Amino acid sequence: MIKVISGEFKGRFLKTPKNIRPILAQIKKSLFDILTPCLKNSLFLDLYAGSGAVGIEALSRGAKFCIFIERERNSLSVLSENVINLKCQDRCYIIKSDILKDLIWIEKTKRILKEKFKREDFDIVFIGAPYVSNKIFNDEKKIFLTNMSLATIELISNSKILNSEGILVVQHSKREDINTQKFIMFRQEFYGETIVSFFRH
Repeated sequence: MIKVISGEFKGRFLKTPKNIRPILAQIKKSLFDILTPCLKNSLFLDLYAGSGAVGIEALSRGAKFCIFIERERNSLSVLSENVINLKCQDRCYIIKSDILKDLIWIEKTKRILKEKFKREDFDIVFIGAPYVSNKIFNDEKKIFLTNMSLATIELISNSKILNSEGILVVQHSKREDINTQKFIMFRQEFYGETIVSFFRH
């Protein structure tokens, strides 16, 4: 289990899906220390949401609404349970989708925002794509970089779902190439093998 660090749900525990590594407490604390000035009444998008720890922390610290996108059935079950336990169903929406393949989630998020807030974009988008995968060849397990982060950055740019003044946050491996012409990187934080990069238009 992991704990909500600050805000409305401070100290509450969240369940985590099996076989998924949750965001480390140190990284989450640093991330939200940076984002806190921008969170109040913001619209937040949590991609590759897993347990929902990032989006829930955003809601706890004052975000108005969060949409979670996740494809794994086990993660979706845990995420739904966490939202229900915190009684914040009216402030979020969960969409089951493969982010890079099933692009219907983009229009669905725009429709939800338009119905609720008369707009179609987010103030903060967080990408927590898995950046390694385990594959077995000839009975030997090997680890590969997935390079999903850059593809997701490109998708966010093309979909125009980030507000013109919004912030894109990407948690990724230091071995991943996330160089993009679509956004301007204005900050990076380093945590061993993991980097959190911050972008604007």
